[in-house]
Order: sequence, then C-alpha cells, then structure tokens
Amino acid sequence: MGTYNTRDGAMNVMGGGAQFPVNYEPNSSNGPKEAKEYAWAKHDVSGSIGRYPHQHPNTNYEQPRELFNRVFAESDRVDFINNISGPLSQCRQDIKDRFCAHLLKVDDRMGKEVSAKVGANIEQARL
Repeated sequence: MGTYNTRDGAMNVMGGGAQFPVNYEPNSSNGPKEAKEYAWAKHDVSGSIGRYPHQHPNTNYEQPRELFNRVFAESDRVDFINNISGPLSQCRQDIKDRFCAHLLKVDDRMGKEVSAKVGANIEQARL
C-alpha cells in the first residue's frame, strides 16, 4: 500500500480513497503509513515535558462500567450491545477476539453477549 498523508487535516473523516480501506494508523491490516513530510509540525516549549504514567486512580474500564451499569437503562444496554455487535461482526476474527477482551474487562455481561453475537472466541478473549 502506499503512504497516507494528512494534508486534509488531522481529523478528516472523508477517508483516503478506495486504495486505503483502512484510513488510520497504527492498524493491524497493513494499512497506510503517514508520510514523514506530513508529520506534525514541531513547536517550542518552555519547562520540562515528558511522558508520565497515568495519574488518575481509575482504570480505563471503570467509567464505561459505571455508564453501562448505573447510567444506562436496560433498553440502553440492549441497544449498546446490538449497536456494537453489528459492525464488529464484519471484522476479522482476531479483531473480534481482542475487542471482546476489552468488553469483558468493562462488564462480564457486555463481553459475553457481544462475544456470542459476533462469534468471538471468549476463551481467547479472556487472555
């Protein structure tokens, strides 16, 4: 596949054309790579900068768990499971398994029901 550039802006949702069915990077589909000449512009900063560990006490799964269990009504939960399952069912098996692994960490019901609807390997997903 060739390279993918960001001339049209960072959040362009119009896609990279038919030659790139996957229009994001990184990806697991041997999709496009950003051309170096279109990398983000450098900018000067003052003071110390760096990468730091996540400082918030919540895990990545606590907030979606609360949303699913305490905010959603039962009809919202059913809609959520159906809305996720439709598009996910069209994905490769490895993507289904990996995605369902995250859903299982959010909520057991969510993970099991979506896994069943899309044919994900729930034992593989638990790894």
